[in-house]
Amino acid sequence: MFVCVACGYLWKEADTPPDECPACTAPKEKYIPYDDRAERWVKRAVAAHVMYPDEEGADLRAENSALSSHVRFALVGLLADLQKE
Repeated sequence: MFVCVACGYLWKEADTPPDECPACTAPKEKYIPYDDRAERWVKRAVAAHVMYPDEEGADLRAENSALSSHVRFALVGLLADLQKE
């Protein structure tokens, strides 16, 4: 699984990232490996925002909605900052 650091788009179609982000057209180099354990928290943040309390219902909205991309974008930025320390 990979995430685009330019927009937060989640790519899980293959073992390698795409040549170009389907959401923002960023090049392949803008993708980083993404730990799917973080996705649970992205889904919860989206579920809380849209007032859809069950995690199963959040799956319908969380994968590549604009909101989930924003949450994932912030999460990836935080993780990158923590790795620098």
